[in-house]
Amino acid sequence: MVEGVVKDAETGQVMPFVTVRFQNSKIGTHTDTNGYYMLNTYYATDSLVFSFAGYLPRTVPVNKDQSQEINISLGILQTEFEDVIVKAPDEFPSTILHKKVIAHKEINNKEKLDSYEYEVYNKIQLDLNNIGDKFEERGMIKRLDLVMAYLDSTEGEKSFLPLLLSESVSDFYFKNDPKKKKEIVKATRISGVDNLEVSQFLGDMYLDVNVYDNYIILFGKSFVSPVADFARGFYRFYLDDSTFIDNKWCYKLRFIPKRDGDVTFQGEMWIHDTTYAVKQFKADISPWVNINYVQGLYLDHKFDMVAPEVWMLTNEKMIVDLKITRDTDIYGFYARRNSSRRDFVINKVRSEEYYKSSSTVEVLDSASNRSAEYWSKIRHEPLSAQEAGIDEMIDSLNQLRFFKFLKNFTYFASTGYWRVKKIEVGNAFSFMSVNPVEKFRMALALRTSNDFSHRIELGGKVAYGFGDERFKYGGRIRFNVSPKKRGMLETYYNYDIEQIGQSPTAAAVGSTFGTLLRTGPLDKLTFVEKAGMSLEKDVGKDFVLFGGFEWKEYTALGLANYVRVDPMTGLNDTISRIQTGELTGRIRWGKDEDFISGVFDRTSVGSRYPIFSVQGIFAFKDLFGSDYEYQKLELTMEHSTYIGVLGKIKYNLTGGYIFGSAAYPFLQVHAGNQSYWLMINAYNKMNFFEFISDKYVTAFIENHWEGLFFDRLPFNKWLRWRLVTTVKMAYGQIDDTKHEQNMLLPEFTKRFGDTPYVEVAAGIENIFNIGRVDVFWRLTHNEPGSKVTDLQNFGIRARYSINF
Repeated sequence: MVEGVVKDAETGQVMPFVTVRFQNSKIGTHTDTNGYYMLNTYYATDSLVFSFAGYLPRTVPVNKDQSQEINISLGILQTEFEDVIVKAPDEFPSTILHKKVIAHKEINNKEKLDSYEYEVYNKIQLDLNNIGDKFEERGMIKRLDLVMAYLDSTEGEKSFLPLLLSESVSDFYFKNDPKKKKEIVKATRISGVDNLEVSQFLGDMYLDVNVYDNYIILFGKSFVSPVADFARGFYRFYLDDSTFIDNKWCYKLRFIPKRDGDVTFQGEMWIHDTTYAVKQFKADISPWVNINYVQGLYLDHKFDMVAPEVWMLTNEKMIVDLKITRDTDIYGFYARRNSSRRDFVINKVRSEEYYKSSSTVEVLDSASNRSAEYWSKIRHEPLSAQEAGIDEMIDSLNQLRFFKFLKNFTYFASTGYWRVKKIEVGNAFSFMSVNPVEKFRMALALRTSNDFSHRIELGGKVAYGFGDERFKYGGRIRFNVSPKKRGMLETYYNYDIEQIGQSPTAAAVGSTFGTLLRTGPLDKLTFVEKAGMSLEKDVGKDFVLFGGFEWKEYTALGLANYVRVDPMTGLNDTISRIQTGELTGRIRWGKDEDFISGVFDRTSVGSRYPIFSVQGIFAFKDLFGSDYEYQKLELTMEHSTYIGVLGKIKYNLTGGYIFGSAAYPFLQVHAGNQSYWLMINAYNKMNFFEFISDKYVTAFIENHWEGLFFDRLPFNKWLRWRLVTTVKMAYGQIDDTKHEQNMLLPEFTKRFGDTPYVEVAAGIENIFNIGRVDVFWRLTHNEPGSKVTDLQNFGIRARYSINF
């Protein structure tokens, strides 16, 4: 705030109607009849300019972000003017305007505010598209008048059918310094198809897109914002038009990408002429962006000045066209999001206690039970006739056999289970397999579906090996003890063959894929009988606690046999089986970590911050039949983050220490891989049981470069390949004197010595939209006499994954 009085330098009299403005700005005022002026603004520059006809103008420095008083005097103008030459600017008007937008970014960004709050209404609709004329010609469809009435069409006259409508109304609160966010969902409802497995495609529909960020993250891609500090390196800007929008004079700034291959938008934005804030923003993605399944993405944002010099997003639209390919005849989806905000409260900070919450988003108990009258009052805009009656239409659509098949097939493709009313039959991924012990193996699994219960899940499996002529079986019960704040209680029993030292995310011994893609025999198998119980509970906003007990018995079936030296005779004794009982406790802290959640399972979509976990495992001799006494302590840090045009980086650091003594299967058996299937959490050129440690550190870093390199190549416009690079390291030690009294290490197990195990890889992902092939290079601990460049130290691994 700046205030003061302007006087005549000769007479000392006050001067009314003097123009007072900030230099290079349109923020200004006039002195009143007493010569007094006052300016209060976010948009201050470093100088004030005073001007009046017939007087010499004066420029006075200002201390920004301070309240101050500046009193001045103006002298009479007595100088003759020389010729004035008017020239075109050295820069395009569009460049000058864009520079001013960037200069005012921090001021116009809502993040500048001490606090803000508002009510937000979100509506998300999912439609079946790419239907075609044959859909309407189906006899069953013709007989369903409701479905025919709901068939809508886009501007291109292509029909689509609404499937799902989600609505919510929330109160959102934000506080700066320190940053705190809180959202209270007052009302929520979902109409339409139940159990449609598309939630992973809709997660980005809920993102808070801020055009003032340098990068806008959508569907796993870092789009360069047209308001990025460096946007002129990626876009060409054109000043096309000017007009009043909501009684505010604005300039239309159109933007197009400078070159092919960049992850950019194309569209337009309207800029307010005084504050240089974005008034409207309309854009769709550039046609060459290397993104799968998203054949179109349209954004429309509208901003309003909700308080003096405070701009906020008030209306937001997003439309996404999801199809396998642009010209496919296979059904796809339209996903639409409409969001509106109102009832803004600016810079009225609440107490610190108010922002404290056990979760970022709180859902009121009554939120899903609101009446129709309540919804009609609280909605920011009324529903259309189609939206209001979508449930009735879906009931008709569910009569179609092909539609039931579509839902079940989508679920089967992603889980391996086929729904049969309240039971699911599977698992397709482990129905048949081959290994040296069982020879040929067949397996069947059953579990209850969500139609059976949303609180409890019962599951079981049975398998038979034709080589060992032995049945294997297992069962599991999961119970959600606190649905509002996830608390998953699980109890299980398993009697089956396992490969110790295999990544937890790897395909099991009975996997069909594992059978087809092995690079070496499964000659180190173990028969495992185990039973356990665990509870995973979300606590507070960022913590996940895990506690459990597991009893297990191992029986060696191959080369990884169990041998111990008899202290009396000095001879080797073979141990038939070993047992342990372990108590496990784990604390996981992920600040602002988000999940995509189903009824029983959920997937972390990460956090902007590293995620830490500490785990302790405790086994006590003779307790629950344990043969050994040991304690394991492990600390892990993991993070996945976007790094702008350089893509996305994932890294993981783990350190552990094992106290006490145990048989080697209960120590840290570093995860190897003896298949062509690429294991993200294993060492792909390491064999099973090759390294065993009781103190260890591991590191992993993987960079997904997206299209940064390949998109510059002409052929990649059709192939859409992407580069990925990986580095993995492991180092550890083992105290033979502690552990070999219990069991000798296998002869094929190596020691790290002074050299860590290191492997690197470079690969191509997004082959045919789903495939990834990496070439791994083992740099250390190679066979004696071999060179690091020998062919045997290289290996090809492949996997598939569905990513945008």
